[in-house]
Amino acid sequence: MTVETKYSLPAGTVLNDKWVILEFIDKGGMGEIYRAHQLNLNRDVAIKIVSKEWLEDIEDDEEEIENAFRRFSQEVHTMAQIRHPNVIQIYDFDTATVQIDNADVEIEYMALEYVPGRTLYDTMKEEGFYPYEDEVAAWLRKIFIPVLDGVQAIHAAGILHRDMKPANVLMDGDVPKIADFGLARSCKLKSMTCSLEVKGSPAYMAPEQFIDFKGTDQRTDIYSLGKILYEAIDGKIPKKAIPFKQAGLKEAETPFFKALDTIIRKATDEEPDNRYQSVEELREAIEEALHIHESSKISGAAKPDESIHMSRNTLKILYVAGAVLSILLMFWAYHSLQEHFGEKKSKTEPISTTQVKAALNYPAGVPREITTPDHTVLKLVPGGEFIMPPHILGMKDIKVTVKSFYMDETPVTNQQFVDFLNKIRQKLTVSDGDVKHGNRIYLYLGEVVPGYEPIVFENNFFRLKHSGHSACPVVRVTAYGAMGYARFYGRRLPTVTEWLYAAMQGRGRAGLPQSMTRPVELPFPVMLLDANIFGIRGLNVNLGCWVKPDSVYTGNTPLILGGFDSAHNPAVTVPAPVKRNPWEAFEEVGFRCARDIGDS
Repeated sequence: MTVETKYSLPAGTVLNDKWVILEFIDKGGMGEIYRAHQLNLNRDVAIKIVSKEWLEDIEDDEEEIENAFRRFSQEVHTMAQIRHPNVIQIYDFDTATVQIDNADVEIEYMALEYVPGRTLYDTMKEEGFYPYEDEVAAWLRKIFIPVLDGVQAIHAAGILHRDMKPANVLMDGDVPKIADFGLARSCKLKSMTCSLEVKGSPAYMAPEQFIDFKGTDQRTDIYSLGKILYEAIDGKIPKKAIPFKQAGLKEAETPFFKALDTIIRKATDEEPDNRYQSVEELREAIEEALHIHESSKISGAAKPDESIHMSRNTLKILYVAGAVLSILLMFWAYHSLQEHFGEKKSKTEPISTTQVKAALNYPAGVPREITTPDHTVLKLVPGGEFIMPPHILGMKDIKVTVKSFYMDETPVTNQQFVDFLNKIRQKLTVSDGDVKHGNRIYLYLGEVVPGYEPIVFENNFFRLKHSGHSACPVVRVTAYGAMGYARFYGRRLPTVTEWLYAAMQGRGRAGLPQSMTRPVELPFPVMLLDANIFGIRGLNVNLGCWVKPDSVYTGNTPLILGGFDSAHNPAVTVPAPVKRNPWEAFEEVGFRCARDIGDS
């Protein structure tokens, strides 16, 4: 049974003739967060209010109610002191009178920078990055060090965050932004007492924070950062894990991982005096570890990707190795028989990952990735030649030349499509679950699979039924809807040839062909999909994608690539395009966009 979350402000509520509430996002210990639209500047923001439900729980204690509003005001003033690209920006702070349960209620609210969808969690793997050194190094440079920059700016302003955890770091594209200052303390602001039993998140909380909350200093945040680093490498911290303990990697077999293990153990030491005393010290240690990683690559030291670790992964590795060996033996036997009976070999030869990387020819002066107004990261796919598989066209192998182009890193998400629908909602009609633009159906509402209904239409607004599904791929979108979205944001659908080129030439780090399809089940966050050589995620899973015809695969009808075969089983080969009507939609089909180089 699904339990609906109780919240105070319905969609359509207007605060002070300026902010229109679009949807409920989340509820914390003392606040509710909504997505809203700022009418005078035509932009989406996050609105945070003191939770009516929380106040009702403590309404008999006047001191607690006063502390709640003081803490809320302190959070505003705390965030207003900081201007940094890796820290959420505050726009406004005010009071408003709203209707709640048929009564006029005065609320305090703050308007914040809105960052949709992902958090730091979505940049991490459930099982951790270990033993892949390159993945860890890339995550440290691109994600974790900017987080350290944000924390350093917070500390420089005389502020402690005291609730650093992955859920409180929002991802604006690939830019992390620290949020949720509800437990922050500034030396410039008056402290307060409060009888809330535990302040913070135990899995990331330093021991002294539990013992003496008011006596904490910047080393409390350093402990939390160490726990986040540990979790990224070793895997998500289980809910039943014992809190307030020093962390360390289960395995650290290379100089790089040994250095990171030392960093984690020092950052999470149970004695504050034994930790790094500043974020600057922690960052310097990480930079030194990255230098060790680069030095080992230059010296030709074995990478974890290329060595067998007799560890928790041993049985899995041996199993996969045995399966691959069996496939190779069958492949050898098949071709030996072909040669014995004089059969002609196929012109298409397997391409190794090393060969593919060496052949990449990125155009000079063109960014490898760009971020668009709908918070999408586009990856540059360098052009080249490749052999179109014969079953795609029903004829002999054909060599195709592809120009360089940009493609969305991930499929378009529920949150992105909801934002799009609300921006054009005056042009849409909703009837019997069909979302239409004129006489063209864009989207079919309702359950996608049992228990999963991502998008609903209420009070003349589209919203997510559950905020946790914001980063999942949107499905049941028609080709009309996909093309409408792409046009609105100045992009287009990829062509058949571009999609196949990105999928086949962009094989994963193990050099496996795209026929090694990895099945996934809805709902799932798009950032958990594996990235190929071009950095594009999810081309090797059983999620179909709308594409458009081109000179190689001609016609006027939209097509679907990927997804399921005719028997509704996960595709086991690089699929041939399936022609569909533009008003059709499927629970296993989404879309992503492409863009030509030079288009704005």
